[in-house]
Amino acid sequence: MQFVLVCLAGLSLAAVAEAPSVVPVRMGIARVSINPMEAGIPTQLGGYGAREARPAEATLDTIYGKVLLVEQAGTKSALITVDTCTVPISVAEDTLKKAGIEGLTIDRMLVSASHTHTGLEGFALDPRNIAQNKNIGIFSEPMLNFVTDQLAKALKEADTAFQPVKAGSSQIDLPGMNRNRRKSPFVDPQMTVLRIDKADGSPYAVLVNYTAHGTFVDDSEMMVSSEWAGSMQRTVEDMMGHGVICLYTNGAEGDLSPVGSAGGSNYERAWNYGRKVGIAAARLVEAIETADVSCCVVQSAWVSLPPRRPAPDFQKIAGQEYKVSQEELEQMVQVLFPEKAPVYALRVNEFQMMTFPGEPICEVGLAVKESLRKAGIANPCVASLTTDHIGYILTEEEYKKSGYEATASFYGDGLGHLMVEEVCKLGAAVAREK
Repeated sequence: MQFVLVCLAGLSLAAVAEAPSVVPVRMGIARVSINPMEAGIPTQLGGYGAREARPAEATLDTIYGKVLLVEQAGTKSALITVDTCTVPISVAEDTLKKAGIEGLTIDRMLVSASHTHTGLEGFALDPRNIAQNKNIGIFSEPMLNFVTDQLAKALKEADTAFQPVKAGSSQIDLPGMNRNRRKSPFVDPQMTVLRIDKADGSPYAVLVNYTAHGTFVDDSEMMVSSEWAGSMQRTVEDMMGHGVICLYTNGAEGDLSPVGSAGGSNYERAWNYGRKVGIAAARLVEAIETADVSCCVVQSAWVSLPPRRPAPDFQKIAGQEYKVSQEELEQMVQVLFPEKAPVYALRVNEFQMMTFPGEPICEVGLAVKESLRKAGIANPCVASLTTDHIGYILTEEEYKKSGYEATASFYGDGLGHLMVEEVCKLGAAVAREK
């Protein structure tokens, strides 16, 4: 059944980028490693409870935090992408405090996880995680401090690198590259790219949005890696040259898995898949003609979430992986997951990205993208796992079907409908900006 959209009236928007829609817009780019192993810190990998918080054994490739800092008429906004499985709000909050960028607040800073299952465990970075349950990860203050120190360093670097920019965007389908693991008919093959050029037309940065879990690896593999998303970004950077930095945000990946890659190991399969996506992205980027930035908007809204409660089948499904008793679950849900969470809109000319603080299933993402197209946005996309993690976000119908995704959803069967309403309302407001 198609997910029906109804937008609530009266949504309170935080108008976090009220800069006039005139040029010049300036942007600064920076990146840093966020691998705590470089500082000798035991490093937990995210994605699989069976790892039981064991520290990573080695590093396969560098995992990054990448910053795109935007300045217009004295107002600053930031997009930060990180090679983590999820990202708690503590990462954004601590990074902001440490960086001390004047005028930059949580309402204007998007921190988006790639969802690599060989990147950092989000619950290990979350002070709310007091459960001491090794199957979901153990909070590590040294890990959090290392990551936020590094991200603050990158923010400061980007703040000194501002320059006038041009921008352009485009989309292309990559058929046969992802599948719906819940056997739902909804699949999103679309890749969306935003190209940022310097004033002289030379490439400066690329943002790629594509939808697939980072799950080529399994729970037995213990090397730090950015998985296929990292391979994709490196491929784009190599093909574009000019010192270009490629950022990545994952789409509504809650039920979408990557397919169509072979290799002698899971790491090689991830590398090959990422390279294939990266080649397609670079070719698409190379064909984009950039123009002056006539519209650059960042807005946010804080969503009051439904009452937190475990799904009926948690113990039978997700509980087996995470080794959580019903009593522990009742307590953990109230502590780990917030009462409110932010959603964001980032618009640059005809590109507009809407975010979710968790893992929306594909049907949810497609509904938002369709609403943006109807509002006149040529190149819409959705970013998941941004500036907090509230679990999976499903439609009422899919929630009632149960399964792993439903049992890792903690706000009942109305969460998906609510989130689509709120995100569409915010998206429509930003789409009206001139």
